[in-house]
Amino acid sequence: MSKKKIYLSASTQENNKGVAGYGTEEDNMFILRDRAEYFIKNGGHGSDFIIYKNINKTWTLSKIITDSNTHKVDLHAAFHSNAGSLKARGCEVYHYYKNTTTGKKFAELWYKEISKVTPTNDRGCMKDNVLYSNGLYELRETIAPAALCEHFFHSNSADVNFYKANVDLFAIGTAKAIYTLYGYKFITPEESESLENWEQTIKKVSKWSDLWIVEIKKNIKETGYNWPGLIQKIRNLD
Repeated sequence: MSKKKIYLSASTQENNKGVAGYGTEEDNMFILRDRAEYFIKNGGHGSDFIIYKNINKTWTLSKIITDSNTHKVDLHAAFHSNAGSLKARGCEVYHYYKNTTTGKKFAELWYKEISKVTPTNDRGCMKDNVLYSNGLYELRETIAPAALCEHFFHSNSADVNFYKANVDLFAIGTAKAIYTLYGYKFITPEESESLENWEQTIKKVSKWSDLWIVEIKKNIKETGYNWPGLIQKIRNLD
């Protein structure tokens, strides 16, 4: 499989401020986007992705779209937080209403993963023409299939407090959605680190380690082994 080029677009809304010490949407989405980039690169198949992004906060949305299109990326993911009534909570994800293939599929996967993270009922995965008849500018003008995630409401203090305590869970959700879209098994950096030491660990616990090692090397990256469970199984078999 050729390397997939992914554009991670953080919100440019520097004047969109939240409650409960949230700060601005722009500042927080740059943080979340960069954490998502970290997990994409360290999820077991980071070398199979090339990441592009809006590199500083002076860029306009138009410049971001031009940059995405110039790089001819395979996927464009836009990071946002929402604003509304004080009671509004949860995530919602949009795809360009004319794209019913990859963009829609990614939006559905992104919504699935982020909705697992949030502590409330969520608001759905939708075509962007439910907001504007001709869709959202960023999703309409990017050449690549695209989705935009409103991760939570920065106008709701409970949503903000949950987000601040769980930034990495939201970031991992994005990485998982992208990995799933392209048929990869995501593993956390902690699991990945254990992969580097798996051979030595198995040698310590099993007299049949040479046989285990040969078998595991065939598909070690794809299967996402439960390492504590596997080591215990080996102990029991011995």
